[in-house]
Amino acid sequence: MEAMCRAYTPQDSRNLKIFNWWSIGTAIAFAGTTLLLAGHWIERGPIAWGLAILSVAAAFMMVRSYMVFLRNADELLRKIQLEGLALGFGAGALFMLGYRLFERLGAPKLDMVDPLPVMVVFWAVGQYIGHRRYSGGGDGK
Repeated sequence: MEAMCRAYTPQDSRNLKIFNWWSIGTAIAFAGTTLLLAGHWIERGPIAWGLAILSVAAAFMMVRSYMVFLRNADELLRKIQLEGLALGFGAGALFMLGYRLFERLGAPKLDMVDPLPVMVVFWAVGQYIGHRRYSGGGDGK
């Protein structure tokens, strides 16, 4: 883990912290809005629309802050991040394709956003693998 911290400049750390805060805000806004709507604690009206728009705006800022992080990162850090994203995307696509077949065989139906945790976990795993590979901590495979 120490090698991972050394890969970040102070600007990278600041940009990543901003991204992390927007990610937490997005998760809270999305989960809170979902729970309020699902529990019928708020009616579908201006407040519900406002919360939905707030959730989408937070997600937009999360993506934007990640793009700022990537654009300001050096080539090695960008490569590690993009390899992590590639693994996350690939795992998510495989999960969605495979699970769709299992649903047709009788597995419980999933919500549209349920593959997202699979993608995020594999994105993190891909970053870890990349950091180990390029910091000299792994065997390069």
